[in-house]
Amino acid sequence: MPGVCHFNLFLLLFPCGVTKGASQTLVLDFAGHSHTKHACLLKKFPSMGSVTVCTQLRFDLNSSGFSTVFSYSIKSFINEFQLRANLTRGKRVQLTLLVHGIHGPYQEAFDHDDAWHSVCVSWSQNGGRWELFADGLEIHSGDGLNGTDILGADGNFIIGQEYKYFRGSFKNDRSFSGSITELHVWNRVLNSSEIAIMKKECSPVPSGRVFTWREEDMQIESAVPATPMFLL
Repeated sequence: MPGVCHFNLFLLLFPCGVTKGASQTLVLDFAGHSHTKHACLLKKFPSMGSVTVCTQLRFDLNSSGFSTVFSYSIKSFINEFQLRANLTRGKRVQLTLLVHGIHGPYQEAFDHDDAWHSVCVSWSQNGGRWELFADGLEIHSGDGLNGTDILGADGNFIIGQEYKYFRGSFKNDRSFSGSITELHVWNRVLNSSEIAIMKKECSPVPSGRVFTWREEDMQIESAVPATPMFLL
């Protein structure tokens, strides 16, 4: 079926095209809101003047309020680079990007429907240019989101939580509830054609990729189920 990726007996409604061959991925499930459930990327990130993060995710249909998809934090800024959602039952999911403590506008992305969706966010120090993509399509872009400072090095990249303070405890009312897989990071801005190719082929663009979704490159909190799935 075009536009759907199949995993074992479990169907992930990824917004992708027809896939080739078979590969394995890992799905992290965050059930309910929690101040402990998270995964940490075991990656020492350099300073970056531009960045793109893409992932596949599913929000729990019963979740509402603010939800932190991922948060990159450095000592001087808890919200150095963060993707956050605002969820209201029966309404479309709203997403926003935070860069160096500066909050962008919330934008409607897709239905709050318990289905899988792809999300990409990019940012460049050049003019503070940012872009937000959902299911392969650009839904909003803008300028002036921290156009002066690069992203700091040696931070902590956390999936599913937002720190109260650097490398401390998490904010319970900002936790993610749902499932996440295939999160990748690039040290450049991916263009719309590259993001469309990833949507079609269910395969990340290799050029400039500084983090690849692999279990051995993450520290996953014990209460977070990590399930290997096969993409057919």
